[in-house]
Order: sequence, then C-alpha cells, then structure tokens
Amino acid sequence: MKKYFTYLIVLVFVLMASVSMVSAQGSGTSGGNQGSGTSGGNQGSGVSAPSSNISSKLENPFKTGADNIPQLFQTIIKNIIIPIGAVLAILAFIYAGFLYVTAAGNEKTIEKAHKALLYAAVGTAILLGASVIAEVIRATVNQLQQ
Repeated sequence: MKKYFTYLIVLVFVLMASVSMVSAQGSGTSGGNQGSGTSGGNQGSGVSAPSSNISSKLENPFKTGADNIPQLFQTIIKNIIIPIGAVLAILAFIYAGFLYVTAAGNEKTIEKAHKALLYAAVGTAILLGASVIAEVIRATVNQLQQ
C-alpha cells in the first residue's frame, strides 16, 4: 500500500513540474488551422476541389477557463489530484493513529506505526511542496526566457 502511495506522490510531483514547464515554454497560440480555404485534391490535373471554410469549436467540459493544455493540466492537478492526495494523506494519518492505539505495547506494531506516521508526513510534505516547487521552476524558466 505504501509503495502505491509513494508512486502516487511522485506522479503528482512530476505532473506538476511538467505542467509548469509546458506553461512556461509558451502559451502563445492555442488552436490550429481553422478553415484553410482549399482542400488538397488533384492539384496537377486541372481538377480543383471546392473551397470550404469549415470551423468547429469544442466546448470545454470543465467550464473553468482552461483553454489550452497547460491550463487543463493545472485544472486537473488543482481540482482532482491535490484533493485526492489530501484525502489519502488524512487516511494515512488515521491509519498510523489506529496502529498506535491498537499496538497495546507490542514493539513490532509500534515500530510499524512509527513508519506509517513518517511515511504519511513525508508524503504530505511532498504533496504540499510539489505545487510550490513547480511554481518556482515555472518562474525560473519564465525569467530565463526573457
């Protein structure tokens, strides 16, 4: 269980760092080619395809103003991953407390409770510090680009 919790925390940290790097590299243009005017076809044979100006717009399912990929990742991290990680951290502290209460003087169970408490504290610190570290990386990259 603690192996998976550790992997989850590392995944959150990596995602936050990558989002900050992507958002720092460029939030220049969003979108692609909307209606190129002509559609390719047999250009050398004298046959031309009819002109089409088709544009389409996809509605944002999150409705939070995330209009490009970095903003989407930030929205997912802030609204999904961080709250789930916070709940898991609270459950880890509750589990460590449960181990302390049920130890009844058993040294092996107390040692297990110590480790559970330590892992919960370290995981919570990484979870809370990941957003700060990602923001520092993003700000540094922005300064280097200017």
